[in-house]
Amino acid sequence: MKVVDRINEILKEKNISKRELANRLVDFGLKSSKTGETPSLSSLYAYLNGNIEIKADMIPYIADALGVYEQEFFSDSKQALKIMAKIYQGKVDYSKYEKIIELLEYLSPKTLAVLEELLTQNKKKIQELNEMMQRL
Repeated sequence: MKVVDRINEILKEKNISKRELANRLVDFGLKSSKTGETPSLSSLYAYLNGNIEIKADMIPYIADALGVYEQEFFSDSKQALKIMAKIYQGKVDYSKYEKIIELLEYLSPKTLAVLEELLTQNKKKIQELNEMMQRL
């Protein structure tokens, strides 16, 4: 699946129009790597319609604008759900996290806050995936 197809799939899932995404990209400060200027709305539509290949440096902005991880653009959602289901069917063995817990005391408060935020986001995504898998 092409990245642009996956982006459009996510747009449909989240009920977001291409126009809204284009406006979000402008608001997020997306700049052209060649000119350093903000792309026009017509250029953004051309990217989102697949007429122009999406540049790699645009991917983080698009992911942020959609509220997803960049990796979600590179996987087929049904296949990813099957893989995730296999991974999460097993029991959790907390003893394997002992080393990580020991190392937490060496983190700065800012790094600890960032880690907590990342783990919270990850938890939310996993819960969403679990809900999607239950609906299959």
